[in-house]
Amino acid sequence: MARNYHTLNSQTSLSEERLTTFLKKNGQHLLPIVDLITQSRVAIDELIDCVGRATLKTILEVSSEQVVGNRQPDKARSGMVGWYGRQPGQVYLGDRKLEVQRPRLRRRGRGRDKEVTVPAYGTRS
Repeated sequence: MARNYHTLNSQTSLSEERLTTFLKKNGQHLLPIVDLITQSRVAIDELIDCVGRATLKTILEVSSEQVVGNRQPDKARSGMVGWYGRQPGQVYLGDRKLEVQRPRLRRRGRGRDKEVTVPAYGTRS
């Protein structure tokens, strides 16, 4: 498969210099470009946030299923650990702290210390 390579040469830098000179003289042409860049950055941030949340939710679900098994609402719990609803939590995604609904897992029986930590979520605080 042939690949196209973009190489810089003296003509490319000459074109960049002409464009820079044009934009200096006609600054109003630069404003729509800056606006487009800003809108694109906001759209990309929203996309990263949406995909990040969906990915985190999937990871928490898959991690919980590895401990408990698939959710089967019509079936009685057969193992020692079962699903026990959801609880609000926080997860870091890069420099952001996201609110998530983490699955709760509990061991059978009554009393304290029956909560089981979802492996992907880590230790409880």
